[in-house]
Amino acid sequence: MADWIVVVDDDVAVLKLTGQLLSKHNKRVTALKSGKALLEYVPNNTPDLILLDLNMPEMGGLEALSKLRFWEAENQRNSIPVLILTAEENPEISEDMESAGVCGILQKPFVPDNLIHCIDETLKAEKENAFERGSANGEEQLPAGLNDISRLLSEKSAVNSALLLEQDSFVHVYRFVMRYINHYHRNACQLLFTLSPNAEVSEEEFERYCDAFCTHVKKLLRKSDLVMQYRKDQIFIFLTDIKEDAIRQVTGNIMRTWGILNKDVLAITYEVEFMESDDLNHADEKQPWVVVCDDDITNLKLASHILAKSDMHVSTVESGNELLEFLLENRPNLILLDVRMPGMDGFETLQNIMAMEEDVADIPVIFLTASDDEESEKKGLALGAIDFVRKPFIPEVLVMRVRQVIEMVKLQRNLAKEVEKKTKENEELFIHVVESLADAIDAKDPYTKGHSGRVAEYSTEIAKRYGYNSKEQSYIYIMGLLHDVGKIGVPDTVITKKGSLTDDEYNAMKKHPEIGANILKNIKEMPELAIGARWHHERFDGSGYPDGFAGDEIPEAARIIAVADAYDAMTSFRSYRDALAQEKVRAEIERCSGTQFDPKFAKIMLEMIDEDIDYDMREKQDPASDFDS
Repeated sequence: MADWIVVVDDDVAVLKLTGQLLSKHNKRVTALKSGKALLEYVPNNTPDLILLDLNMPEMGGLEALSKLRFWEAENQRNSIPVLILTAEENPEISEDMESAGVCGILQKPFVPDNLIHCIDETLKAEKENAFERGSANGEEQLPAGLNDISRLLSEKSAVNSALLLEQDSFVHVYRFVMRYINHYHRNACQLLFTLSPNAEVSEEEFERYCDAFCTHVKKLLRKSDLVMQYRKDQIFIFLTDIKEDAIRQVTGNIMRTWGILNKDVLAITYEVEFMESDDLNHADEKQPWVVVCDDDITNLKLASHILAKSDMHVSTVESGNELLEFLLENRPNLILLDVRMPGMDGFETLQNIMAMEEDVADIPVIFLTASDDEESEKKGLALGAIDFVRKPFIPEVLVMRVRQVIEMVKLQRNLAKEVEKKTKENEELFIHVVESLADAIDAKDPYTKGHSGRVAEYSTEIAKRYGYNSKEQSYIYIMGLLHDVGKIGVPDTVITKKGSLTDDEYNAMKKHPEIGANILKNIKEMPELAIGARWHHERFDGSGYPDGFAGDEIPEAARIIAVADAYDAMTSFRSYRDALAQEKVRAEIERCSGTQFDPKFAKIMLEMIDEDIDYDMREKQDPASDFDS
């Protein structure tokens, strides 16, 4: 059967020339004139290869390819090999092309023989790698349609929605992923979300919200993560290659962003199981794994014999390059590295190790040397070596040094984990105290029940959409919770008054930003907490209080909280009015953009309002009904 090639180019002359050339070489050709046409064509067709022009109007080649890869992953389709066509001189594959799986690049006008050769070689390589195979011990190969999982897993930093699988497919992929994690000594995490209705909803509506939550989770995770809707009310998630301290950020992000629009619909609980690489590999702590790098075979054999007799697992390599390749796929407990080797010496090798991934750079290194050169020791220790061992080896000394270093590193890591654990406990306690304080502030007035929490959530969502990282979002959340802390110093008679405030009462209320800032500035560990409290009533045009700041003079966090605060005030019940209609709230935010609010944050708030079709992003009921009862 003839190879099927799709050519995508906005230049009709190129399409005709390529079509004629490929047809002469027994290839079936389909010509398309745009990236959009390609995206419409592929769902119902499966060509063997795509020739894709890089520069096209409306949608360039890279944008079209990115959308194609997303569709393939979403629909569990094999990636179609792609060769890029470009008129640029001396073109090279960029990082964007590489991450999208580009197989090669051809310069226009192309030499006919080069084009045919490149296509044939690409198709040959694709056929040879049609299926990812199990390890050499005879494990099953991957089922058809899933041979791109290994590529997806390698893109561990790509955030472009997780892989959502049915139960049968999930079992096969899960096995493959576990082999990947075992082989490469990676960490992983299993999450199980359990959903239940939090209000009176029909079974059909509950199932709809469960599906919506599953889709929500999928969009927030990476392409290398797996999602399975085990039952309608349970979502199983497998996070690949993740550090333990990142898990809370992932779960927190899922819960926070879901809660902003759907807070009272579902009751959500989750269970977490973090799996370290050592746990996954069932490593025997009594048998440390040591890799020895030396160009002298005699030294390798001697070191292996000595360490193996002391119940250690030993691997050997003969050069710095071999060691670096070995460390791409293996994580030993310790490296014994010869200083003097032809080509890349020990010092250069160690520098390359330190530039690798964090879990590789953290592997302790002991240098092996036959000299007593003091300068070499200083250089090695400065580069990050733990110790030096003299050659020829004294068996007892070599074993003792190796064991001491491994135990020391193990002790340090255990200590670091304990410190991290205590830090997390302290952070959680701090958040709990802050939330309790915010509730106490809101309790001064029944009509502000939950106000601080909602402002914190809206502010966090604005910050996230603007590009804040997880840590910065956490700070915004806390600042939002505490923005009204100064109301502690305002008389209750002023806060709870149902009618209009007198001038004196209004002036007393206007003091709460300064009072709050004075309270929070005493927290030396987080001086930025006072920002939201002091300046959330400043206006972008300079007419706000307490300092009359304008534009960028107002700290960015305060500008974010100002929009969230005003939005919640309008969408909440008050003693003198009900929550405003959504269209009125939207019109007011839009009207005040550039005067009261920073336009860029007002724009994000408007986007959030437009997405909230059912007007769920607001206080759910009149708090006075609870208060009166």
